[in-house]
Amino acid sequence: MVAMLWGAPVALAFGLLGAVCTSLATMAIAAVGVWFGGWVDHLIQSISQVNMILPALPIAITVYLVYAKSVWVILGVMVLLSIFGSALKNYRSMFLQMKESPYVEAARAYGASNRRIVFRYLVPRIMPVLIPQLVFLIPGYVFLEATLAFLGVSDIYLPTWGKVISDALTHNVFQGHYYWVLEPVSLLMLTGLAFAMVGFALDRIFNPRLRQT
Repeated sequence: MVAMLWGAPVALAFGLLGAVCTSLATMAIAAVGVWFGGWVDHLIQSISQVNMILPALPIAITVYLVYAKSVWVILGVMVLLSIFGSALKNYRSMFLQMKESPYVEAARAYGASNRRIVFRYLVPRIMPVLIPQLVFLIPGYVFLEATLAFLGVSDIYLPTWGKVISDALTHNVFQGHYYWVLEPVSLLMLTGLAFAMVGFALDRIFNPRLRQT
């Protein structure tokens, strides 16, 4: 039970930091690429296409074994690999439509800087779409941390749910102590279900197509 309680904030912090960093960075990069266009947008799209075929999990394990045995370093690597993912193309399609909007043309006419247009006129317009997607990303990172810990890729000092599962399968689960596996697995499932329900609720609130009258 102590490991379960100590592992909860670690799992939630891992998921929250990963989701926030990935969503904000992806959105900002997509907005910059769409606004400046040309070689900037082409470079971002090329990096995205290459990144989408890279195996993220083996890369994270390699970084852990070669450079640093820290769960936060692994989080940084996974965030970097997730920034240029499929979400980047979704945000890009939204920004392409907003770029031709009248209020953007008006801002350009009165001499607004590129930075102001990107971060004051483009980015805030997709925040209603960003928030539900951010919530959906949190359990994915929580499961990722548990998967890495189960594979032995985790911080040697922090107790995590994945490490409890790994220790249980390695030592005591076949001796009848099945609660060592059932408890962390149940917490992982409840965490995923909770954030999924919150994400669907926020999507119905912020998405005008799903909003009920």
